[in-house]
Amino acid sequence: MTAGVLVLTTALFVLLTSYATADATLYRWKNERGNPVNSDRPPAAGIDYEVISTGSSLVRRVDADEGAVPLDVTPTPSNEFEQVDTAELTIEKNALYCERARDNLEQINSHARIQMRNEQGEPHYLSAEEKAAQKEKAIAAIEAYCE
Repeated sequence: MTAGVLVLTTALFVLLTSYATADATLYRWKNERGNPVNSDRPPAAGIDYEVISTGSSLVRRVDADEGAVPLDVTPTPSNEFEQVDTAELTIEKNALYCERARDNLEQINSHARIQMRNEQGEPHYLSAEEKAAQKEKAIAAIEAYCE
């Protein structure tokens, strides 16, 4: 297989994969340890969960005693999806994420050149703009996850 055909095949696969998942339905719940779980399948019976339409900001909350949601998860008046106000969503404090965010900020501030991998997995050095954007992300993560 030539390099051109390989690149074209890979690009087509990525395009089709992203198209197939662009308007997917996800299920969200907390496991027995209280950790959030996101899946393309609902949880076992007896667990409260949410059905999330990724093509919109609609969510349907499902009680554990209600059982499985209908096969049609397209938001309609009959299956009670709600508009989710993203301002209501809160991020839980997480010591591990906090530590990583602080480490990232320290690395960004202490090194003149930062090397990261791009979307193709190839290493490259960040430009000044990319470095500033990464610094902003680290600061936002610290604000979100640290006590």
